[in-house]
Amino acid sequence: MNSAKQLSPEALQRKYHQNLVFNYSEYPTLDHWDHEYRSQKYVESLLDWLPRNKDKGIFFYVHIPFCEQLCWFCTCSKFITKQYDLVKDYLEDLHKEIDLLFSILNKHNIKLNVKTVYFGGGSPTILNKEDLKILVDKLKSYFDFNNVNEFTIETDPRRVDEERLIYNNKVCSTNRISFGMQDFDEEVQRRVNRVQPFELFDNLLTKEVRKLYKTIAFDLLVGQPGQTRESMIDTCNKIIQLRPTLVQTSLMAYKPWINKASIRMVEDGPLPDFMERKELLDIIDQKLKKAGYVRVAFESYALPSDNIVKELKEKKVHYAAAGTQSGGRVNFVGVGTSTKGNLGDDYYHQNHYDLKAYKKCLGKGIFPIFRGMKLSKDDKIRQHATQQLRTYWEINYKEFNEMFGIDTKEYFKKEIASLQEMIKDGIVTTSDEAIKITDLGKDLAQFITNRFDSYDPPETTYKERLAVIKNAKESQKRFLDYVENL
Repeated sequence: MNSAKQLSPEALQRKYHQNLVFNYSEYPTLDHWDHEYRSQKYVESLLDWLPRNKDKGIFFYVHIPFCEQLCWFCTCSKFITKQYDLVKDYLEDLHKEIDLLFSILNKHNIKLNVKTVYFGGGSPTILNKEDLKILVDKLKSYFDFNNVNEFTIETDPRRVDEERLIYNNKVCSTNRISFGMQDFDEEVQRRVNRVQPFELFDNLLTKEVRKLYKTIAFDLLVGQPGQTRESMIDTCNKIIQLRPTLVQTSLMAYKPWINKASIRMVEDGPLPDFMERKELLDIIDQKLKKAGYVRVAFESYALPSDNIVKELKEKKVHYAAAGTQSGGRVNFVGVGTSTKGNLGDDYYHQNHYDLKAYKKCLGKGIFPIFRGMKLSKDDKIRQHATQQLRTYWEINYKEFNEMFGIDTKEYFKKEIASLQEMIKDGIVTTSDEAIKITDLGKDLAQFITNRFDSYDPPETTYKERLAVIKNAKESQKRFLDYVENL
């Protein structure tokens, strides 16, 4: 294309931006799963998939849904409490779910080849040392931690000190920390109700802590109220000063219908608009790359020393609900309220969010699964396509042909045709070998990926999408009715 006619990155963002866009941590997206997929189907999926995939590594997730203070931006499944008795009560049920899972697996002589353990939330660091150790010891009784390459605890820096981080490593075997850093600007922190000064992180990340943890990850949330070009430059400078091994960015989702407290964020002024967020992302990209970080997939940046950079080159990086992960395709088995999981590209499942439903199900000896699905061949092909595009920026025809036994170029004939305008604009290229996202198109990867979505294609109207969401919400209520009658 004539360079004189090339649209600017800003113009491209305006042209292709759409409100209906997804992260594609899973495909199909949650609202399209089978809402009659419950405990028995989940057990059947375990007994079908695991014996056939004994060598496949497992990502074992534990959800701790409690925080002592509400961050106004948060749309995660959580409960705000300072009453530790509520946490203790939940832990009793969590232990029951773990026991139920492994009693079924042991009955059928199935061993989990766990390679990654991840405690997420909420704020898992709400657990006191004793309860954390008991929970970890429970897991160690069921699978070999010597085979675990990575054990992460999402960490609230306001709730720990150096001694606690050392304890977590030496007593509980954690070797990766994920900090909810979000932003270092004091005004931004005030407006989202999460005040955590730079000095707090500086004091925590001592030489001893850095020596013990192979990965120190920061979450950086873009689109928060009060974020400006100048504030983001300062935040990036402070990140670079602290030198975490991994920085994971994400766009803030403003969803007051999920978190009513988020309305407070806009009382002092509007949120950054779409193009302002784009400018913030560009600053992050430029600053971190200049400081020696390598861009990993769509949203992450890592130091060359972090293992994820090596695995990126070997195509062993995968995007999942917990962010960009090393170790190849994630086979995700989890416990706790709201926990999502997948068994290869064959099955999806999710626990319900409600604490009372969680307790009653486990009291009846069944899993609190309220939705899931068995993927079709087309689902698997498109799931892999979404992963490859947002992680490696391409769909390689030979790889797909060999993996799925298809003529990939013919299979995606319609989708390739829909890319012609994007090809003219220089954000996508096609050849006899592959579909590739160009450097110019990387920040548009999610919009490009959406062209391969058969459930929510680009032509999906807002009204149609709302109908899907409404049905999904109604199904959650139907599950609660089902539990009530157990």
